[in-house]
Amino acid sequence: MALTVVTVASAAIRASEAGVARELVAAGGVAARLAGALQQERVSAALVFAEPANPAAVADYRHRGAETDGLVVAFERALAGTRVPGGLEPLTSRLRVDLGGLAGLRQKVAGAPDAVLSVVAFRYRTVIADLVGYREALGQVGVSAATANGLRAAAALSKGIEAVSQLQVAAVRAMAGGRLTPAGQQEIVAADTGITEALQTFGDLGPSDWPALLNSRLGGPAVVQAERLQSLVTRSQPGRDLALGTDVRGWSAAMGARIELMHTVEAEVDGRLLGAVTAERDAERRAIFVAVVAVAVLLLVVVVVGVVVARSLTRSLTRLQHDAIDVAEHRLPQMVGELDVDNADPARVERVLAAAATPVRVEGTDEVASVAAAFNKVTSAAVRIAGEQAATRAGVGAILVALSRRLQRRADAMMVSLDRLERDERDPERLASLFQLDHTATLIRRLIFNLRILAGGRGGSTHMGSVTLPDLLRAAEGEIDDYTRVRTTAVDDGVRIDGEVAAELIHLLAELLDNATQFSPPESTVEVEARQVGDQLHIQIRDDGVGMTQAGVKAARHRIANPPMDHQTAERMGLPVVGMIAGRLGIKIEVRAAPHRGTRVDLTIPGALFAAVPVAVRAPAELSAAVVSGPPATWPLVAGTATVEPVIFNQVSTSRSAWFDPTALPDPAAVTAELVPVGAAAGRHAIWTEAALAGQATEGGLPVRQPGQHFAAHLTLQRQQASPGAASVQRDPDRLRQQMSGFQSGLGQAGRRSTTISSKDVP
Repeated sequence: MALTVVTVASAAIRASEAGVARELVAAGGVAARLAGALQQERVSAALVFAEPANPAAVADYRHRGAETDGLVVAFERALAGTRVPGGLEPLTSRLRVDLGGLAGLRQKVAGAPDAVLSVVAFRYRTVIADLVGYREALGQVGVSAATANGLRAAAALSKGIEAVSQLQVAAVRAMAGGRLTPAGQQEIVAADTGITEALQTFGDLGPSDWPALLNSRLGGPAVVQAERLQSLVTRSQPGRDLALGTDVRGWSAAMGARIELMHTVEAEVDGRLLGAVTAERDAERRAIFVAVVAVAVLLLVVVVVGVVVARSLTRSLTRLQHDAIDVAEHRLPQMVGELDVDNADPARVERVLAAAATPVRVEGTDEVASVAAAFNKVTSAAVRIAGEQAATRAGVGAILVALSRRLQRRADAMMVSLDRLERDERDPERLASLFQLDHTATLIRRLIFNLRILAGGRGGSTHMGSVTLPDLLRAAEGEIDDYTRVRTTAVDDGVRIDGEVAAELIHLLAELLDNATQFSPPESTVEVEARQVGDQLHIQIRDDGVGMTQAGVKAARHRIANPPMDHQTAERMGLPVVGMIAGRLGIKIEVRAAPHRGTRVDLTIPGALFAAVPVAVRAPAELSAAVVSGPPATWPLVAGTATVEPVIFNQVSTSRSAWFDPTALPDPAAVTAELVPVGAAAGRHAIWTEAALAGQATEGGLPVRQPGQHFAAHLTLQRQQASPGAASVQRDPDRLRQQMSGFQSGLGQAGRRSTTISSKDVP
């Protein structure tokens, strides 16, 4: 293809050069005619000097000048339409100057009495010599060798004609002067020698038939007379008159006839040369046309073949692209997801891996087929590696789940032991220590739940009953170290959380509260606000900590939205756990923060996870008499006909001078308590014990624990039919843990210094 283009370019260049050569040769023909006109004008000028009193001589000279001017215009027009090569540019420029000076020369010949014929003849000779030089230079303008020799032969013929014309003028000067001078004899001999050399060169360079053409045209009496007179002139001796047997005009007429015949041969030769150059130009044009057609056909073939190949490649590449996208975006993720869900059955695992590693179609043996085959190998390796990683993750997850279950059993056993010790303990200090151990066990259980959630399991029990929103928040507070710093500003009491998700939601809130307390000043508070807005529940957690930069906020959002399983998760597992629980429950979490301005975390809980129920806020007048001075036993309970709703006191006095009388409470045998989680909430507490219902308390003000009786907070009580054989309520370890934490929080909020547990006391 490149060679073809080079060939076409070369042919185009040759065609262009041939066209330029043809125009230059045509201008050379005009130059030959112009040289002949100048030769005749020069002879007329010599006759003017030979016959100064003859008006006819001047008139003939002016007529010859007019003919010359017409040929000058034609020559300049021929050059103007031609791209003159660099080698000819100086010569043509000089010709334009010389031809422009002819008017002044003619004025001197016709009107200046002091003009010298030798000077005038030299000026004409200079212009004619440049015209002959132009014709001689045409042999170098990009024509064939034969044509170049022909152009040189034509230029030699022009030199011969100029030599004859110079001989003619030299004899006229001698005849006008009356005798032949030595200078005139030398000029005549030089001209005669120039004629002989020029005609010899013409015969040597030109085609073989050109000398015969010249000899055939130079015949007849006029030519014989001219040659006889030329012989006499050349044999004349200096200092004598030219004895020619004729006058000046007879000599001029005889030589002029010979020169005219030679110009006729010159014109015919120029015509042949112009035809040859035109043929060469046409041949080059045909060659370039053929080359262009060949290139066009070749390009068409290449384009057609390229389109066919491109369409084939495009179809193959498009199919390969679709298969690759299917593997990357569907088959591999689907395989990993299926293996994460269930990888216990080896046969099923093999089927999943085989489906993901299904090779793409390989058609043909071209490069695309090779790429497809290589892609199949890459896909097979990727599926194998992904399967191994999925199996590894599943194995690690199973190990973590098994480990968390074992740890949970040990923690449950420890909780049971603590419960047994707390039931029989009467000393407030030792009971506070037991509560401290109970809270530490609660924190350990939260870490165990974190391991289970990160392993793909669920944290907490899913079989508990629905939980009110205040109880949910208090339970979350009870699972962190600095629970005393958490303050609930506003809570919708009429919202109950579905028991299937309550434990995990408690765990999620506990992680966020723990982060808020850890990254805020110890003396500050963490505020929680929970309200129902439409069919959604919005919970906001605010702290006054150092806040986060935009990069930190972006990183926190990313860890929540895409929980990582990397080396950092072992040290910072809070946000990944939050992200996993939120993703499973459909909870939206938004983190907002600014440097030194604290952090805000907004949770949006969908309506499917909670229900809104009416809350009875009642304070019967008959209970006002129950306020007496005494130990802080419990809050009052008001019984209804079918169900008993807890009385919520939004503003509770923590003064030690006002207490409720346990004797004003209903008979404890008529109610049964269902334990739910409880924690600490600022300005809002409901602490209940069955021991307090019986009116028993220690000297320090703590309730007396009885076998089979437990602390409970914010209970949902149901009236039961009294029966002698009523069975006691079965204790639940999770609820017992949350109950103890809530009771401890209540003591701390009540200002009981003897039972307050601080974070520095935790071992």
